[in-house]
Amino acid sequence: MKIELEFVSSDVLNPMGEDSKIEYIIDKIKKDKILITDDSLSHKEEARLIEETMKRINENFPGIEVSTLKETKHGFREKLIRLLGGKTGGLTIIGPSKLIKRIKKEPQQILVLAERK
Repeated sequence: MKIELEFVSSDVLNPMGEDSKIEYIIDKIKKDKILITDDSLSHKEEARLIEETMKRINENFPGIEVSTLKETKHGFREKLIRLLGGKTGGLTIIGPSKLIKRIKKEPQQILVLAERK
């Protein structure tokens, strides 16, 4: 069976407000897509995504799996960007829990095992 991966640029997500971004992500996940973004979600955004997802869990939507790989540069530029509330890159994988069977996260990589029954 096929599993659909959708790669989404931060240029699509970043202009959206937090509510719009959360709705966009949940809408894609409800369509059984695994979303991969070229930027990491903030801790607040990730917590809000999980919170909103928990409210919508039902027989047809069992929830999501999320894993974020943050950029690990620790130079002056990255520290300044973070201090000002910005992001310095990374990668986020979000998918429906009925498809993602396992996520293994290591400091520099993420392994995702997905399966459609």
